Amino acid sequence: MDSTPNMQTPPSSTAQVHFSSDVRNMDNWARRTGIPLTTAEALGTTYARAHKWLASLKAQLIQHHGWQDAEAVADARMLFTVEAPSPWRSPNGLPLSPKLRLQLPTHASSFFSPERRVQWQMVFHSDIFATQRLIVQPITDILNLIQCLLTGVVTLVYEEQLPQGTYTTTRGLPSVQWITNNQAALLEIFGHAHFKQLWKAANDRTTSFKVDFEPRRR
Repeated sequence: MDSTPNMQTPPSSTAQVHFSSDVRNMDNWARRTGIPLTTAEALGTTYARAHKWLASLKAQLIQHHGWQDAEAVADARMLFTVEAPSPWRSPNGLPLSPKLRLQLPTHASSFFSPERRVQWQMVFHSDIFATQRLIVQPITDILNLIQCLLTGVVTLVYEEQLPQGTYTTTRGLPSVQWITNNQAALLEIFGHAHFKQLWKAANDRTTSFKVDFEPRRR
């Protein structure tokens, strides 16, 4: 059954998803969370272990949320490419935006390729992660899993404008409740030692979040 909501306008979200392929971000988050930044090969290995879970989330999107495999020549560099019509409609029933298109790469190294940077920005900065993550659980799960696999690559950013300046709160890990609820799958990917560090970091707001302040210019 298609459970895509029949809504005319998208919900509002205060936090914005931000993609960055800058390894320095990962290094900063590694120091903050206490989870060591491993080698590119090790990151690739854990990402490969997550393929089965990511494929199951894709299947959920197709079976329950109205998504379809993209009609294109198969690209071995992509783990999958799926599309869905925009759920947002004008009063006369016309789509308010183009088709949603979600891609994930076969290899984690693609996230750090300069040639692919704009492609991944278009995916993670799109309506899929701006609004669909708020109402479609598999999208939320994909975002949270990427945050666990590649902490610092995809973050949630909230800006608050105050008279004295701008506070920017950045969330690098999913909630500890999500990590607890998905413990079995995460243990299969990361092992006990890494999972324990992940749970500990997510359970502490001083490590899973960071706050920056920029004073207002006079």
